[in-house]
Amino acid sequence: MSAPRARARRLGRALVALARERLGASSLARFGRGGAIAIASGYAVVAVVLRAADGPAAPLAGLVASAAPSIAWIGAGSIALAAAHDRAAVDRRDGIALLAGSRGASSEALAAARVVAAMIAIGRGVGLPLIGLALLVAAIAGSASGAARGLAVTLAALVFSAICGVTLGAVAAACGSLGARRGRSFFVAVVVVPWLLADLAGLGAWSLPGALGAALD
Repeated sequence: MSAPRARARRLGRALVALARERLGASSLARFGRGGAIAIASGYAVVAVVLRAADGPAAPLAGLVASAAPSIAWIGAGSIALAAAHDRAAVDRRDGIALLAGSRGASSEALAAARVVAAMIAIGRGVGLPLIGLALLVAAIAGSASGAARGLAVTLAALVFSAICGVTLGAVAAACGSLGARRGRSFFVAVVVVPWLLADLAGLGAWSLPGALGAALD
């Protein structure tokens, strides 16, 4: 690999890390991560209590699927709203764009880093608590078949968390770029309102959180 290409890769990774740190420090992102962890923790307590009360016959199979939509709503939704803010304007205000430019990064590279950072933050915000819950359910399953199902659900949670991150991260970043100061309102109109309408109409599986839960069921 040539030196300029290696330098560009290092710069790109540094930009993504910086964008992730700044997005993660926002109040909405912190709320989303905390809320997702709290929901997963609540379901984990339920799983442990059921296992202790009912033994190997404890009905644990649907817990992860039941938790998934709420984790997606709170975790992914809050982080995506943070990403849909006019992050470019915030970076200009805080001197980040100037700093990145002094290191040879273009505005396009910084914008791309914000998109990737949003995808990673949302995927992790959903994935870590959901996968942790799925692993717990697999660990305390009362049979080999239950453990195998738990591991399969864990793999499904990983895949769908990645899909959630890529999809919502891209949409949120696009809303922030196109909507600027109205980026969050744009995101709500494009994503959140259809989710709510689908749930109210009894078509929750048509929304991303509902589809996630249905896939894990």
